[in-house]
Amino acid sequence: MLITDGQAFEKLFREHYLLLCNYAGKYIIDSQVREDIVQVFFISIWEKKHLNVTQETFLPYAYRSIKNSCINYYKSEIIKDDFITTLSEEWKDQLNEEEDFIYQKEVQQALQKLPEKCRKVFLLKCVTGLRYKEISEISNISVNTVKYHLGEAFRIMREELKDLKWILFLIHLQL
Repeated sequence: MLITDGQAFEKLFREHYLLLCNYAGKYIIDSQVREDIVQVFFISIWEKKHLNVTQETFLPYAYRSIKNSCINYYKSEIIKDDFITTLSEEWKDQLNEEEDFIYQKEVQQALQKLPEKCRKVFLLKCVTGLRYKEISEISNISVNTVKYHLGEAFRIMREELKDLKWILFLIHLQL
């Protein structure tokens, strides 16, 4: 199937748009950002007139492209001043969705005691579910540094929440 065929392109779009938006949801919480990423992907497909796509090659290509776009989105967002605040709010919203979670305030206070780099890595892991390698790419640090920051974040969170040890179990479940 050639991309220059308008009907074939429209069929690909209709069959895979929602699927790709849901896939982007593995990385991006904001539905508008997810949709923008998928729309930009389809626009780039349409503009690459020389690209040959078959039913077998479209989805693997699309998944890789969407994943890379999500990582690039975080790379561009991470330099913004309010990025950590936004991630923190998204994590807070996730915790609020847990039924009967009454220790929201304690967890937020413990989170604020993390050094900035630890907090950034911790939130990237907890909120987005990115892998160490992906966090490494976004943050421009090594995978070992990501592991160090996560370890340090858990050590501090453990210390700050020592009276509420089961909360760390819940946080670990999210990871």
